[in-house]
Amino acid sequence: MVMLENNSHLYPIAVMIDELKSVDQKKRINSVRNLSTVAIALGCERTRQELLPYILELMDDEEEVLLTLAEILPQQLEFAGGPQYAEHVLRPLEKLCASEETTVRDKVSRRQNTTDS
Repeated sequence: MVMLENNSHLYPIAVMIDELKSVDQKKRINSVRNLSTVAIALGCERTRQELLPYILELMDDEEEVLLTLAEILPQQLEFAGGPQYAEHVLRPLEKLCASEETTVRDKVSRRQNTTDS
């Protein structure tokens, strides 16, 4: 898990990170939707080194969570440090492209096409 210093103001961020592995699908989806908040709190380097690898561990999830990841992950490029760090964001996107769920693969493909434009 992503480690946060003992700062009480970061507690809500730690909760969001923990909820990424919650048994409650709605909590996981909500946490995925708040990834940018977590990334801002962590900073670019920790987002690349801790958060995005942590996300890679979450790819064996239900379709709705994966669809939300497919929607949110392309937006994380700026929080990872910009285009020069694109490979860190591309790793989880590539894993989503290999998903068994056709809808997830399609969503990643559509998001990539709109990002390229």
